[in-house]
Amino acid sequence: MDSLDQTEWDVTISGTGLPQSLLALALSRSGLRILHLDRNGYYGGNEAALALRDAEEWTQEHGDQAGQERRAFSQAELVNKDGERSQTGLGPSRAYSLALAPQLVYTRSNLLPVLVSSRTHEQMDFQAVGSWFTISAPLSIQQEQSIIPTMMKVPSGREDIFADNTLDLRAKRSLTKFLRFVSAYDTDELQAQWASIRDKPVAQSLREDFGLRTDAAVAPLLGLALVPSSSDTTVMAYLVPRIARHMRSTGLFGPGFSAVLPKWGGLAEVAQVACRACAVGGGVYVLGQDAASASTTEDGRTEVKLSGSEKVTTKWLVGCVDDLPHSFSQQTGKEDGKPWPRSITIVSSPLTSLFPTTSEGGVTPAGAVIAVDSPDSDEPPVHIVAHASDSGECPQGQCVLYASTASENGMEKLDLAVKSLLQSVGEDPKPQVLWSMRFLQRAPRSAVTQTSDSAREGNVIRLQTLSTDVVLEDGMLEDVKKAWHAITGESEEHFMKFEPRNGEAEDDSVL
Repeated sequence: MDSLDQTEWDVTISGTGLPQSLLALALSRSGLRILHLDRNGYYGGNEAALALRDAEEWTQEHGDQAGQERRAFSQAELVNKDGERSQTGLGPSRAYSLALAPQLVYTRSNLLPVLVSSRTHEQMDFQAVGSWFTISAPLSIQQEQSIIPTMMKVPSGREDIFADNTLDLRAKRSLTKFLRFVSAYDTDELQAQWASIRDKPVAQSLREDFGLRTDAAVAPLLGLALVPSSSDTTVMAYLVPRIARHMRSTGLFGPGFSAVLPKWGGLAEVAQVACRACAVGGGVYVLGQDAASASTTEDGRTEVKLSGSEKVTTKWLVGCVDDLPHSFSQQTGKEDGKPWPRSITIVSSPLTSLFPTTSEGGVTPAGAVIAVDSPDSDEPPVHIVAHASDSGECPQGQCVLYASTASENGMEKLDLAVKSLLQSVGEDPKPQVLWSMRFLQRAPRSAVTQTSDSAREGNVIRLQTLSTDVVLEDGMLEDVKKAWHAITGESEEHFMKFEPRNGEAEDDSVL
């Protein structure tokens, strides 16, 4: 197409982030005329995966807050980078695919079934996320360098609990009692007990209701649930469902693991595959353009002026808040939530001790999760998601660490947490940081809100931005489903249910 000017569309989607891309996938067989834009020169939006040189350019673009009011990222900076890569041990730029969205996907996530029913799962490779660890004595500025932080593996079941020599017999029995409750907390039989404890602070309830009185027993639970705050400020209504989700996901696709990660760059790979499916269905993709302004025409359609000054007319305009015209984002409000400090670090070791096989004869995972306690008990922890080279995100012999925290002014805490991890693995020679960048990301903590009247003005729909949670939340896909229903009018039972295309073999296998 030589020019977009004065063209008409049924749906115009601004931004190729994961929510927008999944909507494009859902609409890919609707027969609607779809225009999909992105102001960036690459796919994925806030969930993109970047080569090393692209990541360095990205930090320059998002290096301060000036002009970034509508952007998710700010204060990006390179922390450890040598201009001569051959001297640092880094590989070529394209040997890296650094994920802006490295979220875990639980095996019982609502995303995985729709990838199967939409027939896109065969174009993706998912890998196991194996062990969970806690680091209970992190380094701090005041501590001597000779103090080695202690890393402990989180027990994944009853046998692991009773084999853990850090817990006494009473703690093991109490922990087993609690996990038994979690496995059935939402059944009719336990509703009365659940109602009596759901609003209690975690530390208080574990102590009073389950007899867990030692930090050694409580810390693994907080790490397993990826709780972003201290046990004193977190209630059981937050902790219990997250541990239940972990337990119920374990073993679904294989023994010993509960979550997976998409290969080649986290959730960016899902967005890429979804966009390709829409393009095959006739969708038109234009990078380097976004919706600069929008107004309603006399016939009720929306006229969109693109950043390149061309104008198109569309029945529906859809995007996340920082991809929609500024006037609309002002009326609907910014995303809730404070900026979260995050970092991406490449290290000189494969950190093999973080990736033991999931079980005897099981798979070797490509992901691991480490919860690092703060030196200040009132401060939130730092969560690190480690991706092995098998993830396709770095060369063999290296590892990528994705760290995040809810702590204000937490940039330095990210560096300390990574330092604690590298000291606690006990490898010789000690792993070194080859390259690191850190930044702030503003987004809702949990994508639990649904598309509603407040997220829609006429035929303009605002999708929820992906949350900063370490885990991909199911609310994101529910939000996409509501937008799809508003556009197509079809019943939800047909959402992402596609028949094979011509020449495409039937395959109902699971991931």
